[in-house]
Amino acid sequence: MELLVVVAIIAILAGMLLPALNKARMHAQQSNCAANQKQVMAGILMYAGDFGDNTPPLNLAVSFTGTNPSRNNNWWTNLLVRGNYLPAPKSWESEAGGKSRTGVFICPSAVSESGQFGIYASQTYGVGYNHSLKLSRVKDASARVLVGDTRGSISFYSPLATPWSITLAQSFSDRHAGGAIGGFCDGHVEYRKYTSWLAADRDCFGR
Repeated sequence: MELLVVVAIIAILAGMLLPALNKARMHAQQSNCAANQKQVMAGILMYAGDFGDNTPPLNLAVSFTGTNPSRNNNWWTNLLVRGNYLPAPKSWESEAGGKSRTGVFICPSAVSESGQFGIYASQTYGVGYNHSLKLSRVKDASARVLVGDTRGSISFYSPLATPWSITLAQSFSDRHAGGAIGGFCDGHVEYRKYTSWLAADRDCFGR
């Protein structure tokens, strides 16, 4: 009888502790994700310092079908690693495609998604094929997002131009307690609820 009481008490304590432990784990993963994005933003700003205030382009190729140069190994993530602005991942999901499996380009909270960080793909307000963003032309660098948690892509679209969805890899993910972390053009990173990203004014994605 006493053994059953002890087992019951342990079960109750475990039930009380597990939610707190899970919350602490999620908070740690969110902090690690923010730290990774902060490092990525620092790498982008160092790159811009060497290239006339221009961020790395989405890809050096002139278009998706460009062959001179090829898209392979010429994505923005490749450029930052090749220029020694950021450490190379220990493992790539696809180095030719610029996708990491480990390292600073990955969100540690991702489970069902590949957890890539994406850069803002926009010929007008972000980056594109053979197209960089000149940071000195951004009106409010602290308000313009440039990097963020995606659902598996190394780029993302503005929800104002292309509606985000759970099936669109170029959307922000809500893996952090219903929210996502974004890196801004001044180098700071910020957590916002998914609904807040969707409701962001045009300063966030360009006007």
